[in-house]
Amino acid sequence: MVNQYSYLIGSLLFVVVWLLFFFWRKDTRKEMLIISIIFGIAGPLAQIVHIYDWWKPLTITATNLGIEDFLFGFAIGGISSVVYEHLFNKKVKIKKVKKIKEEKRNINFFLTILLVPIIFIGSFFILGINSFISSILALIAPTITTYIKRKDLIKDSIISGFLTMFIMFIIYQMIELIVPGFFESFWLFQNIGHLIFLKIPLEEYIWFFLLGLLVGPLYEYWKEGKLINVKD
Repeated sequence: MVNQYSYLIGSLLFVVVWLLFFFWRKDTRKEMLIISIIFGIAGPLAQIVHIYDWWKPLTITATNLGIEDFLFGFAIGGISSVVYEHLFNKKVKIKKVKKIKEEKRNINFFLTILLVPIIFIGSFFILGINSFISSILALIAPTITTYIKRKDLIKDSIISGFLTMFIMFIIYQMIELIVPGFFESFWLFQNIGHLIFLKIPLEEYIWFFLLGLLVGPLYEYWKEGKLINVKD
């Protein structure tokens, strides 16, 4: 039955998957932690906008924002960043570079990531586009930038998108079993439509796929790393 613990339960299911990936391989832990922290911080910031017109879940603190927002962002960011590497037995090979080169990498990464909040917030508050479409635009823009600069990461990106969406599907099915009526209770369907596929709103499939497209190759893009087979 849906209650104020429902969102926490859903977030913790994603955390369980994160822990499985984290303890699976030592070599991807740094990547997971860095990306997880970035998206853990982004989670509550994005939720400030989403509660206007996408969904409005109950939190254990009975506030608009809660620890659940951080937990979800933290978990899905880390999962998406390494899911391709784990399931296809890949690792990231990063060349050591001079400090000035490292600084250039960091600036390039920062500017790419900065596109997300600029487009997301600008689309919603300035152009008046609903938060779902704003999210889509914000995820697509830096992904295209990645594709233009690193065509070798497109495969990683696309497969990560599908795998992230598949993980979402499994977890959401579990949530619906544990907390029947989860989507009907928290999603603001009057604003985004009411298209349901296999018990899950269509918007969720799109959002998680696009998130995987962006996050899957994000660390490799940042560090200018190459994906190679683990045994190489």
